[in-house]
Amino acid sequence: MVRAMSDDLYNDARWLVGAIARGLHARGGSHVDVVLQRLAEQDMTREDFVEPRPQTLPVTRYFAGTIAETMMLESELAAAIASLDGHLKWLQSKSYTDEILGAGFSENYGWCEIVGPQGFFKGDDFIIGLLMLGPQRHYKDHYHPAPELYWPLTGPTDWKQGAGGFETKQAGAVIYHAPMVHHATRTADQPLLAVWCWTKDTHTPAKLVDA
Repeated sequence: MVRAMSDDLYNDARWLVGAIARGLHARGGSHVDVVLQRLAEQDMTREDFVEPRPQTLPVTRYFAGTIAETMMLESELAAAIASLDGHLKWLQSKSYTDEILGAGFSENYGWCEIVGPQGFFKGDDFIIGLLMLGPQRHYKDHYHPAPELYWPLTGPTDWKQGAGGFETKQAGAVIYHAPMVHHATRTADQPLLAVWCWTKDTHTPAKLVDA
């Protein structure tokens, strides 16, 4: 019985990876191509599968609503994410405190990995996962050596890079952050659910500019 449940979870995790790949492939672009190439290089055999210890966070109170919104954008992807509800390990960066990011931020922020050290497949210097951010939140300027791609599944949300101002992006947009470039995200009245990916140099965590 335990093996059968593990097999079901393995299949669901593979389904989610495949749904992400198909959705990104449909959008295309050079940065997407890099993500898909690196994703194809990852070992996701049954022998490499790991069951993370599930962990929830306050921000997951928005999970069902964001899945419902994602259904209108990518129905297969929404179903694949929903299939792993209760099995995801939701985490926060320890340096991201309310003192720095504003009262209530820690109750409105979290991420998990699908492929990566905290995910279902460990990955080879590669992470792909999900980010959740509650409404009316400002994820302030931060940076990291890893090239990063975001695919917001809900929206609209505001994004900025470097010295530029915020630009509003709709659900389904693809957003790329080059290594060490400062970037930030803001939500309005709707919470954000997004796919995120680091394609290399994943061992150095993000650092807030003001920290």
